[in-house]
Amino acid sequence: MKWEEVRKLYPNKFIRMEILKSHILNDKEYVEEVALVSIIEDEKEAMQEFMKCRNRQVVYSTKNEEFVIDVIRHVGLRIGI
Repeated sequence: MKWEEVRKLYPNKFIRMEILKSHILNDKEYVEEVALVSIIEDEKEAMQEFMKCRNRQVVYSTKNEEFVIDVIRHVGLRIGI
């Protein structure tokens, strides 16, 4: 399902979903298609559901016009002693 469709069907809700299609541009992931997992009624429940997410699952609010995630690149440091 496209992000625009999700926003129309579930306005002002938190949604737990799995990312199906996205692209990365300038350290930002732009999500295009998702599969719904569950509809969440309040912020407290949204945080609990967020903590349970695995792999490509996320909790996001339909208040956001675009579905954009900051990409954090981990830099490993090696220290020789």
